[in-house]
Amino acid sequence: MKKKRFSKRYFILIVLVLGVSACAGPQTKDFADFANSGIRFTEQTPKVYDYAFRQEVNADSTKIIGDRELPGASGDKLGETLKERNTLFKDRLEQFNLMKKHAILMRSYFTVLGKLASGENSEEAGKAAANISNQMESLVPEIKTIKVLNTPISGLFQPITKMAVEALKNEYLKKHLEQYGHAIWNAIALQREMFLILRKIELEQDQKAWRQRENLELAKPLRNLTNDLPVNWSEQRLALLIVSPAETPISAAIQATEELQQNLKSLALNQGSTIDKLERSIIWMNALVEAFEKVQGGTKK
Repeated sequence: MKKKRFSKRYFILIVLVLGVSACAGPQTKDFADFANSGIRFTEQTPKVYDYAFRQEVNADSTKIIGDRELPGASGDKLGETLKERNTLFKDRLEQFNLMKKHAILMRSYFTVLGKLASGENSEEAGKAAANISNQMESLVPEIKTIKVLNTPISGLFQPITKMAVEALKNEYLKKHLEQYGHAIWNAIALQREMFLILRKIELEQDQKAWRQRENLELAKPLRNLTNDLPVNWSEQRLALLIVSPAETPISAAIQATEELQQNLKSLALNQGSTIDKLERSIIWMNALVEAFEKVQGGTKK
């Protein structure tokens, strides 16, 4: 009986030890997976800005063309409006290029973070990660000056100064995240805040375009009782009433940044990986970007 009781207790002890070991801390593989997801996110990020720029310019062009049909339209005024809007979009393009540069640095960071997490040339990878972190932070003051339609990104951005890191087995990785973990968190946050502003613009543009089309394509011919309605008037009405897609590359990018932050936080606090949700959000983001590029015939390199 003693032998059986000892064996049973010994078995329970082994199970407890194994359980504690399994929960001792996030495996460096989890951080390597996180870094790989970050690489895929940042590969698509510049394309999201291409999408946002094209959509905004196209919407503005449609509005200017529609304004020609309004009562009392002035050619001189329309010409001045065009110049003003072109100046605005040139500035917007510079802003987007800055955010692209920031995303490219993020991609480089995720690349070396993956090497650091995997134990590949840890010391060199740690130095490279620290260097890139500093480069990302050097862009923050300029990014915080960005205003889109009078909405400053600095008004949304809530930076952190330190990240809590617990129970990491990889000492190089732990040391790096203690010193620089806040930098990648803030970098993700900056991209998210910019996408939030662009999503707001996108939704507002959809509403403006809807109202303009309603007026020009539906209401205008309906008011003119001396002429017949266009033969496709009913089809135009139905097409206009169909709701625009609720998700776009921008909304998907917002979701991906939120999942990136959640995964980073979970790993740092030893709460397990949320990589599956992160991967799904990035796959969806990629799919929407590819769909847009297909419609546009591909983006120019």
